[in-house]
Amino acid sequence: MTWLDSGIRAFLLAQGSATRWLREELESLKIGILLTDGCIEELAREADQAARQALAAAQGAASYVELLRAHLAVQANWVRRWTMTDEKTPADDPAAQAFVRIARKYALPRPWKLSDPVAVEVARLRPSWVWASGFHAQTASH
Repeated sequence: MTWLDSGIRAFLLAQGSATRWLREELESLKIGILLTDGCIEELAREADQAARQALAAAQGAASYVELLRAHLAVQANWVRRWTMTDEKTPADDPAAQAFVRIARKYALPRPWKLSDPVAVEVARLRPSWVWASGFHAQTASH
């Protein structure tokens, strides 16, 4: 990371641009749930960390701002996926597991798909008539 990228990073984080951009990404994806400020800030920190790692690996191929915006979009997509689907997150993806940790920490809602009810035959070893022992047929009297 060059000194210019470091200065831009400090300026953007001090002004809260990362959190504002993340909120804009969430709005563009039409995510209707409200996220707390702490959740937004933590997601923005994760995006900042990923952008810094990508910048170090890219060796100047992209600017910090471009990488930060891209990683904020990734975070917004994780929020959309978490709150709108019941998909499992990959256990071998560290970025996915970091998001899951944040989502559970801030109790982000998740839709749960219920399975369709299926009748299952139960085999009994012996007949059970106990449930009907107190049953007396009633006749209707007019």
